[in-house]
Amino acid sequence: MLRDWTPHSDYQKKLRLKMLMHYETQRSRLLRLDKPISKIYLLNLDNLLPVIKPLYSDLGRPAKNQQGIIRSLVLMLDQQDYSITKWAFKVASDPLLFDICGFEGSAPAPASYYDFLVRLWMADRKQHLKRKRKVKRFTSKPKFKLKAGEKLPPKHSGTVKKLVDKAIHGKLKNFCPEVILQKIIARCVVDTSYQMGILGNKNDISVAFDGSPFYSGASHYGVKVCDCRSKGIYNCQCPRRFSDPDAKWGWDSYREQWFFGNTLFNVTASDSPYDLPIYIKMVQASRHDSITTVFALEDIYKLYPYMRFGSFIADGAMDNYPTYKLLKHHGILPFISLDSRTKAKFHYPHPDILCFDDCGRPICHGGIPLVYWGLCEPYRLKYRCWFGVQGLEPPKECKCSDSKYGKTVYIKPDFDPRMFTPVPRDSDAFKEKFKTRTSVERSNKRMFEDYAIEEYDARSAMMRTSLAALAVINIHLDAWIKHTNISFVGLLEQQAA
Repeated sequence: MLRDWTPHSDYQKKLRLKMLMHYETQRSRLLRLDKPISKIYLLNLDNLLPVIKPLYSDLGRPAKNQQGIIRSLVLMLDQQDYSITKWAFKVASDPLLFDICGFEGSAPAPASYYDFLVRLWMADRKQHLKRKRKVKRFTSKPKFKLKAGEKLPPKHSGTVKKLVDKAIHGKLKNFCPEVILQKIIARCVVDTSYQMGILGNKNDISVAFDGSPFYSGASHYGVKVCDCRSKGIYNCQCPRRFSDPDAKWGWDSYREQWFFGNTLFNVTASDSPYDLPIYIKMVQASRHDSITTVFALEDIYKLYPYMRFGSFIADGAMDNYPTYKLLKHHGILPFISLDSRTKAKFHYPHPDILCFDDCGRPICHGGIPLVYWGLCEPYRLKYRCWFGVQGLEPPKECKCSDSKYGKTVYIKPDFDPRMFTPVPRDSDAFKEKFKTRTSVERSNKRMFEDYAIEEYDARSAMMRTSLAALAVINIHLDAWIKHTNISFVGLLEQQAA
């Protein structure tokens, strides 16, 4: 049973009264904690009640302080405390932290924190513990290495196409154990950031997609249960138990090494001045980003039905025909870099085109790339002669038109949606929009470096996703503080005056 949910306005009133008392005795400390307190002061948990309530039964002992636990965990990441157990005892013994979190009565024990996180994870906890106890085959680190910047290829060809077809027909099934954490992010912070206008253009949200390695805190060697050591065999390949059954081997293309853990898939509002993430998903380390993209697109439409997504920005991992088909179905413009392994080897049925270069630009019979001149209705890409654009007289061997305007060629994107994107790759508009893809990289940097979520040595996908979600909440709260320039201590001083 879930105890009464305290309205945010009531929490803010109590916090101001309690902090006035601490201000008299711990003024210097309160000044040091001004930003963290301001963040917690702004964190409105009212919209979480419909999300959290179904996780509790209508009978039994009431669960209290759940709001306080959320605030406490957000504060823990802000203070970069790397142990929930130590943090729980620290909050219980510190009246100031206790009051900031809004706890009533006694502070919850560490077990209450873990119980709350387990409740938020929709996967069967008993099955997870069973997998930890189960003896599994040992898998050593792969011997081969990929080239610099190269990503692990998909295990099975045609998987993305099958998933896209199901998504378009509304038959895509997606078991998502982190769905509650995604809703917490959406209803707690993203909705507010959208209303504040810090996600970019409200009528045309641009989103950048990317996956990032999340290393496990557990050893990939596991715990041996055989008796090989007693026989003098120290390098055996016998089955063993693993403390992190969710971790798999994956390729870290940035560090150019294999890693043991999961992939954190992040979707960021790329036009946001604060690089704000709006969606996260934890997947197997070996899963290709193009597969995760299909599920992520469907999820963000369910989480944010009021948003209009206008642009999709991603690297070459998502450069495949089914993804373009899905983006067209949703009416989203693709800004995807061309896969380096892809070459333009086709003939377009147009008498004035000799061939195409690797960027999809048509080449005239004189060997000169034509210049992109905009999108014409209905869905045709207009290209002009380079000499006509420059106002120059073409040489005799390259002259194909007597008009000063130059030869004009129209290309239909549907002929090959990968090569002929609605906004051509060689255009200034494409280049400017694609630059914003770095927002997702900066967002990942905030999570992994500024909030150091890997320092917690998490040994389950549940804990890794929870830490990432708490980091996302902190990133949004940081943006609110910077955007509104609010100071909790300043509010106290005004109230005291």
